[in-house]
Amino acid sequence: MPISINNFFNHLPNISMGNGNPETWNKVADWISRPAPNRLIMGGTAYLTQPYIDGHNKHVKEETRSISKDRTRAKVIIGTLAGIGVRQPSYNLVESMTRPEGNKSYSRLLIPNSKLHGLKEGSLFLKNYRTALSTLLALCVMVFTNFAVDAPLTAILTNRFIAKTKAREQKKEGINV
Repeated sequence: MPISINNFFNHLPNISMGNGNPETWNKVADWISRPAPNRLIMGGTAYLTQPYIDGHNKHVKEETRSISKDRTRAKVIIGTLAGIGVRQPSYNLVESMTRPEGNKSYSRLLIPNSKLHGLKEGSLFLKNYRTALSTLLALCVMVFTNFAVDAPLTAILTNRFIAKTKAREQKKEGINV
């Protein structure tokens, strides 16, 4: 019997979120889709999964696994904090410069003139436009911060994690002897 994608999805159970308030679900979805919370979710997932994968890689020596796990933990922590630190201000800046009803001189600076007429706060176009612009701005800023901030802080945090791991292993060996 050939396996098809449709056949696979037809056998999945139907799951319903209940009779929840659609406005609440829309607010949650809007918050999750913003760049900073999205980076926090990705960072949390990476912190829970990647060190485990590095620690159980049987193709490398035990010491290499331990160091790799510590380095991955440091990279995820610093990358997540830097990502949030860059993405949230980028989003706030773009949001302040894309207000159709704004009174300040820079409020409509980033809105194309062809879209300005009739554009209202809360529209799907404006939401997607802000997300795309803030992601682009954050990407440009992060090209600089990856070398100026992430790399040095990751090295410092990695060295601290390695030192703590070695101290813990030495203490364990001292107790087991």
